[in-house]
Amino acid sequence: MQKNKFFILLAVFWLVIIGGFIAVKEYTLRTGQEVLLKTIPIDPRDLFRGDYVVLLYDISRIDPGSVVLERTDLKSGDKVYVGLDIRGKYVVATNVYLSPPKDGLYIKGALRDVSANRFNVEYGIESYFVPEGEGKVIVRQRGKNVDVKVSIDKSGNSVIKALLIDGQEVKFK
Repeated sequence: MQKNKFFILLAVFWLVIIGGFIAVKEYTLRTGQEVLLKTIPIDPRDLFRGDYVVLLYDISRIDPGSVVLERTDLKSGDKVYVGLDIRGKYVVATNVYLSPPKDGLYIKGALRDVSANRFNVEYGIESYFVPEGEGKVIVRQRGKNVDVKVSIDKSGNSVIKALLIDGQEVKFK
């Protein structure tokens, strides 16, 4: 009887963990502000994970001279909050904070590489999984504008809503 209780509690524990992860993503999708990110698709396939597109965003490569920095002693691995401003149809990075700003639109990320002339930031939305065989089709669109519609909640969490090619949402069969 004890053994059964243990396995039931273990199963409930994992269901709560997985359910919580899904609930956070769903909350971001439903309540977040929708923005458009300019991107360049890269590498379409991984043998273990299937077809996906690696996405590199304009806001992932930040020139320190083009933004307002909360501090200048940033280092690789730092958790950052990148302030965003909507210019035209895309968002651009305007500030880099080490703590969440009190107001305005921002996205949460982590510094991967820091140099005098560039910060590389990862936001957790750099991979977009697609049905098998579709990844190469997307990467072949290099001459076209490939954008990503992202939902960003008030805490800076982000989730990909859609991939767009020349302004048209990509639909899979």
